Amino acid sequence: MIVTVATMKGGSGKSTVASCLAVYWHLRGRRPTLIDADPQRSIMGLAARERGLGGVAVIEDASEEATKTARRLSNAGGLVIIDTPGFRSKTTVDCLAVSDFLLVPVKPSPFDVDRTLDTLGFLTERPDGRRPLFRCLLTQTTRDSVIARHIRAELTEAGLPVLQTEMQNRVAYPEASLWGATPSLISWKGPAAKEIAAIAEEIDMVLGQQQAAA
Repeated sequence: MIVTVATMKGGSGKSTVASCLAVYWHLRGRRPTLIDADPQRSIMGLAARERGLGGVAVIEDASEEATKTARRLSNAGGLVIIDTPGFRSKTTVDCLAVSDFLLVPVKPSPFDVDRTLDTLGFLTERPDGRRPLFRCLLTQTTRDSVIARHIRAELTEAGLPVLQTEMQNRVAYPEASLWGATPSLISWKGPAAKEIAAIAEEIDMVLGQQQAAA
């Protein structure tokens, strides 16, 4: 199974989402591999800090070979999460082509939703014409904020599926990253860790429904 986190808008929390999901599934015994295909090396930076993302296997590969690595690991029965470059590139295109599930982080702002609408075709169009299973994820939201509700409605009206769970704007995320960790490693009973669990479980549910339908 290959899960790719991708967006064409910087600052959406792409690397945070990828690392948080990888750590959560690792703690659940899934033993995922996290591929850092982003030249900014944000994931590699976290893995080099004290907590080392809790022992999650991390591979740095921002080349066009990243998809071969992902496919090899997936074919062996592994779970792979790819953090892609935040811009249009052949590496991004190739990663999207091999993905079983695409997660698109979106900040609750008009600029971000406009960028998402403009680039979603690029993110979801494959050479074989099949549209991958995907969901948008609202990130850096404020609980019950008007803007988050508005952006969610705008995405839904555009026909884009959005996860019910949101990744709220919490200090727990940057604080955990100081130690090379995620909230799931710092306080698994805390609100941020529960939020990550809900996002991961919702993704698992979507994937389970897809497999059942197939």
